[in-house]
Amino acid sequence: MSEDGIVIDEASNTVRISRTYAAGVDRAWWAWTDAEAISRWWGPQGWAATVYEMDVRPGGTWRFQMAPVDGSASPVRIIATYTAIAPRAELSYEDTFADEAWRSDDTGTFPTSVTFVPAGTGCTVEVAATFPDGRALRRAVELQMAEGYAEALDRLAGLLDAPHDDHIDASTTEGESTMSALSTITSADGTTIAYEKSGSGPAIIVISNVAEDHTGVAGLAEALSKDFTVISFDRRGRGASGDPQPYDPASEIDDIAALIDVVGGSAALTSGSGGCGLTLDAASALGGKVTGVYLYEPPFIVDGSRPPAPAGYVEHQEALVAAGKRSEAVEYFMTEMIGVPAEYIPAMKQDPSWDTMVKYAHTYAYDGRIMRGLQDGKPLPADRWSIEAPVAVAVGGNGEAFIRAGANALAAILKNASVLTLADHDHSAFWMAPEPVARQARDFLLG
Repeated sequence: MSEDGIVIDEASNTVRISRTYAAGVDRAWWAWTDAEAISRWWGPQGWAATVYEMDVRPGGTWRFQMAPVDGSASPVRIIATYTAIAPRAELSYEDTFADEAWRSDDTGTFPTSVTFVPAGTGCTVEVAATFPDGRALRRAVELQMAEGYAEALDRLAGLLDAPHDDHIDASTTEGESTMSALSTITSADGTTIAYEKSGSGPAIIVISNVAEDHTGVAGLAEALSKDFTVISFDRRGRGASGDPQPYDPASEIDDIAALIDVVGGSAALTSGSGGCGLTLDAASALGGKVTGVYLYEPPFIVDGSRPPAPAGYVEHQEALVAAGKRSEAVEYFMTEMIGVPAEYIPAMKQDPSWDTMVKYAHTYAYDGRIMRGLQDGKPLPADRWSIEAPVAVAVGGNGEAFIRAGANALAAILKNASVLTLADHDHSAFWMAPEPVARQARDFLLG
């Protein structure tokens, strides 16, 4: 195929999309085989791709998710298995759609080949997607899959034509991803949970907060890895982990139990802010498997020092998400739960982090269910937790009064709990100041 464009080949039930670039084959090959690079252009206009696994070799797996950045539609998850690799010449793989638990949805596989042909000083890239029969081909045409591919190849031009700050080195041009692939385990209910393991020493599991995947706590995980074997993971409904419905908070405890088994049957637990409720529930349920707990600023509301969680908070969040109003769900959380003044919201929406929160807006209701009874402006339930392991409840020296009140209330009902102060820090330290947080956690847990 010599000209850019789209060809529908009904004889072979194949769609072919071609595009010629000023960049050479080496750079185009890098853009197709580097996980970070492909996430910058893969998918049609208005969609964002997240790559969770990219093992570019025959039999290797490429797992990715595509979702509209405005949250107007549900994410699409796809598992591709590479069938043939000819470096700088051709990639072949078979796609299959996957469900929330990263299981094939049994709609069949779609063989795809990508060829790279020199064209003067540039190159031509052609994508050929083959469908099992004419009916499947017609459906693909109706769904404008070819146009989606074409838009992606247009977006690729923006990356290929950019200055080469991305660096093309021997490893990436041989098709190796610069992204470390996540490992996975299967939880008690069959759900896939993706995790990353780093460091060496006693085990500790870092539990992320609402509306973030494991990358949100990457700084702390790295800081702790100097002294611990660290597990960070994508909680249910986030990242590469599954999200079967209906959501059950107890299943998250099963997930943590499975991760503890990965590191030999015992581990410390740590989390900050909204993740502290799940951490306490897990420590209580898992008993001797938990060697210690370090919490940073659990947002418990135990008195009148700040307004409690709004009545019907969880149900309202669920209704907004069900109606496709994900951005509104984030705004509701920020204004009604966090107390951010409404006039600050427009500026916040301009930050890239807003898109991530929109992507994970459904998790506000998940954590809301876990935190029920802990943010009502009433004393903490005395019978919810029984934890034998030592527990540190850390608060920032520059933190809010209601946080310290909640920490003191928690320490009063747990027999092995201590309240610690991280001087000169506030609520953001768990994410923005990982070194001092890790140092305090290390001193408490290791002595």
